[in-house]
Amino acid sequence: MDSRHSAVAENTLLELAYRSADNRLKQEHPLVLVLLTGHFIGMEEGLAAIRTLAGSGARIKLAVDEQLTETMDLREVVRQTGVDDIISPAGLRSFPAAGAELLFIPVLSLSLLARLSQLDTADPLVCLTVQALCAGKPVAALKLGATPGHYRWGEQGLSQARPALIQELQRKLDLIGSFGVSLLEANEVANWPATAAGREPKKQVLTAADVQDAIKLNRTGIVLDDSAVITPLASDLARQAGIELTFKEKG
Repeated sequence: MDSRHSAVAENTLLELAYRSADNRLKQEHPLVLVLLTGHFIGMEEGLAAIRTLAGSGARIKLAVDEQLTETMDLREVVRQTGVDDIISPAGLRSFPAAGAELLFIPVLSLSLLARLSQLDTADPLVCLTVQALCAGKPVAALKLGATPGHYRWGEQGLSQARPALIQELQRKLDLIGSFGVSLLEANEVANWPATAAGREPKKQVLTAADVQDAIKLNRTGIVLDDSAVITPLASDLARQAGIELTFKEKG
């Protein structure tokens, strides 16, 4: 990765710039530990969520599941996320619980969900998550990986899950939610760090680049905050691509 776009370099420069104002650094550019694993429906939304977090001003450090490295080279992880600050699978056990301000799971695989719901801390990703929760750190996960009704499942021909399976997945989601894991939709990721820190989130701005990402993911709609701003180019591109832009209602 070009050093001009290196997360390691950017994080180091921020730490140097805020070296006498550590609390301000954590407030304005929180360090987010991202636990990355794979999923049989694909990882596109999760990878896009990581890029969104990086664009929100957060400092990103990636912890990569060992099983994922068997199918995705770390160089490919860097290419697709834009983040080169990576903890190797061998280094996961030694990462301190207080080493990041927030923890994020962009791809909630069913195996990770099951282990997390059972508090199986023999798994290093679960261990890191439990440690973060016990340390009072904000933890969130993108929930579509455990939501068979999501369009991504349908695209893979996996839209025929029986009610008992859907209910069991929802039960597990509810359980980890009760542990303190915030379950997010894709459009909630950008504001999560500010919300978790108790700060007023920045107004959401939909740009042409966001719409292009949606086109690549074959999305037919984008849900926006009620106060979101849509740039003219984004509006034109969404109309041309047949992507419906809708606003969430307040409350």
